[in-house]
Amino acid sequence: MGRVNFPYLDTIPANGKTYYYYRRGKLRIRIKGNPESSDFHQEYLRIHEQACAADEREQEKSQLDPKSLAALIAAYRASPEWTGTAPATKIDYNKALGPLETEFGHLSVPEMPRKFVFWLRDRYATKPGAEEGDAPVPTPRRANRMIAVLSILLTWAVNREWRPDNPALRVPKLKTLGGYRAWSDVELATMLGASTTTDDIRHAVILAYTTGQRGQDLIRMKWSDYDGEGIYVVQLKTKAPVWIPLHEQGRRLLDTMSRHNAETILTRADGRSWKIDHFRHEMGAQIRAAGLTGIVTHGLRTTAAKWMAEAGCSEREIMAITGHTSPAMVSRYVREASQKRRAQSAATKVTQYRLEQGSAKTGECAVLKPQITGAGNGPEKV
Repeated sequence: MGRVNFPYLDTIPANGKTYYYYRRGKLRIRIKGNPESSDFHQEYLRIHEQACAADEREQEKSQLDPKSLAALIAAYRASPEWTGTAPATKIDYNKALGPLETEFGHLSVPEMPRKFVFWLRDRYATKPGAEEGDAPVPTPRRANRMIAVLSILLTWAVNREWRPDNPALRVPKLKTLGGYRAWSDVELATMLGASTTTDDIRHAVILAYTTGQRGQDLIRMKWSDYDGEGIYVVQLKTKAPVWIPLHEQGRRLLDTMSRHNAETILTRADGRSWKIDHFRHEMGAQIRAAGLTGIVTHGLRTTAAKWMAEAGCSEREIMAITGHTSPAMVSRYVREASQKRRAQSAATKVTQYRLEQGSAKTGECAVLKPQITGAGNGPEKV
């Protein structure tokens, strides 16, 4: 195709060659090729459209109410508080900041009423069903996250005198199912034995339940952090440094798996280190491919904590492994394990008591004894 006049195109001759750059304000992007080619034209249009869209967004921001929610979000993201936030936490916050900015960015922060906060929580408490006509799907975690992030923003605004109070404080959280469910032994065996589970994901599953760490920390573990007995980890979320002693299965995995000349222990099939989004996506895909439902990668961390509690570990001992900074979540695992042990102890005592009374037989229930005098009668209490 013929030469086209490209606005914002800068031509720079150097060393007998000609280089082309798209220059617009502070933006400077090199475009390779010949300006008379169609590929060059398409690349120029792509960059130009992105630059125009960016200019429009900046113009919209400049026209916003300086005390709007969108302005507050922009100011918060430029603050030291945001800069000092862990990358993984930023990802979680952005799940709420995105819709807050796009859907409600026009709202005035000083005039935001408390009833809006409750309306927002209730709106995000469900999402539409998979098919038209299906009942809404409860999403209490999403609703609670929206309010938690909004409260962080409004606290930041109060400290800058945008408004005198925070209407999102002390909003009751919606009840959830109590955390991520632990994997059962059957589910673990199914996942590890499935033909669809690749070695890189199988290694991740084993390392997850033998260390009790979050996915974002699993993929950052380095071979240099492994001393043959345990592994050192500085958790992204809490910044907590922990040394995790590995039991036999974890050590056997690390001592026998190929290192691919990689810095990190867990790598993709091609030997490259994982990115967290790709890792989560691949784990989820292979969990589904194994025919499993209702479990997620983070449930392996719950599995490790649950096993420690059932083995009789104290809250502090579990926290030393998992890196939890508060005993609130860990105490639940300990309570559940204690209840299970007490229930088992009670059942054993009842069985022993009935045996001593001569009223129980091996293999039969010690509390209820079936009648033999007629069909259709219920169990006879003894």
